Amino acid sequence: MRRILLLITTVLLSCSMANAIYFEDDGIPQGYRGFANITYTLGVGDWGKKHDRIGIMTTHGYQIAPQFFAGLGVGFNYYFNGNDELCGLPIFVNLRSDLLCQEITPFIDLSVGYSLIDVKGVYINPSVGCRFELTEDIGLNVGFGYTMQQSEFFIIDYNYNHFTEKKNCGGIDFKIGIDF
Repeated sequence: MRRILLLITTVLLSCSMANAIYFEDDGIPQGYRGFANITYTLGVGDWGKKHDRIGIMTTHGYQIAPQFFAGLGVGFNYYFNGNDELCGLPIFVNLRSDLLCQEITPFIDLSVGYSLIDVKGVYINPSVGCRFELTEDIGLNVGFGYTMQQSEFFIIDYNYNHFTEKKNCGGIDFKIGIDF
């Protein structure tokens, strides 16, 4: 897992720095940048097959170079199925690289943090997508990724035995949002 995170971070940094050399005056200007996203996640894994989720996320940070952004984010995930309704509150660090300096550009994004409330545990969300420039300061972002998350659940069985059990709460994400 650590090797994968290191590889993704290295690729993000390499792409952004290489592009910054060739496109110094183009691209997203340095300074504050914010994101707001709506996500729909198809649950996978032991627990996740029955638990899809809807989420909202917001990230705020600094555009370090024309292709590299770093910031902090928070979200709210609502997990649902016929029987259970649970919530998660991921708090994360976000790294993003907009790979080209054009009106339509692909991006690579990585969020790493921790989720609170009902679904607690390490939160990792790599994703890819495309940014469509709407105005000079606003872009529409469409992407997909995978949320890697395990959580411990406190369980009482029919014999009233108490125990905790780790479950995979991951899923395939579909995102749409804006940056400003």
